Amino acid sequence: MGLPVEMNTVLKLTPAQGLPADPRPDTVYAFSKDGTRFYPIGVPVELIGPDWKTLGKAVIDEFTVSTERTSGKFRVVKRFTPEEAAAFNGVWRAEWV
Repeated sequence: MGLPVEMNTVLKLTPAQGLPADPRPDTVYAFSKDGTRFYPIGVPVELIGPDWKTLGKAVIDEFTVSTERTSGKFRVVKRFTPEEAAAFNGVWRAEWV
């Protein structure tokens, strides 16, 4: 018997999961996702919207795991310009979508 766990190295969110409409640097936001997930803490990761478009970099400050849900707090550390986002989106789309 085991527990399915995801190791996520990006923070991909929908608005219902906590993606802010206008992510602002140095602002703390809460998120919540179904499933058991682990995230790196204190390390910048890509903040990605529901359509796999990269919005910027975020640092996850904390998260709590249960068997059905993972909740936590993150802060935006970099909001990408349209040019920066396009460069990251090209990588994500080529590799994952």
